[in-house]
Amino acid sequence: MNKKISTVRRGTIIFLSLLTVLVISLLIYGYDSMHDPEKVKARLYACGKFGDRHMLIDKQYLLFGRVTYQGVNYWGKNIEEEHEAKGCDDQIQSIDLKVKWPEMTASREGFRLGSEFKNDITIALNQRSVWKEEWGSKDFFNYLGHLKRKLRKGMFSSSGEEVSEIWVDETKKFNSDLGLYEIEVKSDDGVGKKVYWQERKGKGVSLTIKCLYFKSGATSCEFNTHQPNYGFNTSYITIKFHSELLPHWQEIYQNAEQLIHSFKVEKK
Repeated sequence: MNKKISTVRRGTIIFLSLLTVLVISLLIYGYDSMHDPEKVKARLYACGKFGDRHMLIDKQYLLFGRVTYQGVNYWGKNIEEEHEAKGCDDQIQSIDLKVKWPEMTASREGFRLGSEFKNDITIALNQRSVWKEEWGSKDFFNYLGHLKRKLRKGMFSSSGEEVSEIWVDETKKFNSDLGLYEIEVKSDDGVGKKVYWQERKGKGVSLTIKCLYFKSGATSCEFNTHQPNYGFNTSYITIKFHSELLPHWQEIYQNAEQLIHSFKVEKK
């Protein structure tokens, strides 16, 4: 009987000793992770480059907590392996930021169609992989083709017949409150659609905003414009928000640019 008790005690002591070693190891690892600047940075930030601009992005803002990199097949089988192989000197393909406007703090989910949080928006910066010669100077991108697709009937740009430039010129009206041209698109699918845009004299269309109005009362607006200062072949900004924020589109765009610029760091 005493031998059995002694064996049990020895087993208990060995188990507790191993448990103590494990706990101490975890505490040491945790302490090391908390005080190692590089480990802290990797846990809190995502990094990469837009052209020659190094970016350090607070993960609180990021949709799914990460950026996407050029050269990674995010539809393939080895997504995590390919993604983890990228680092601060690799080119970023896109960032999607979840933001609460006008505070410009991180939101839980960003823009969501049925959300009751009308001030939550999503800001995306996408780097172009190429710049075609026929597009001209990288300082300006003409969104005319983009506009014509958005003016097709139906909720999606791929549906409906393509409109002509003559039709656009004859149909457009100027909305002085927004400082934008607009066309309300007739639809057969029960979804209301209004398209807004800005024109630069002698250059073309500089930005577009497409707003959808659903029978449920939900709304969705998508802002698109050129961003020449990020990426070797430039980038473009997309901002998604509820139509309640449409009167503030200029402020939202300016704030989005400022937020993106705040993530730029000088490489030492």
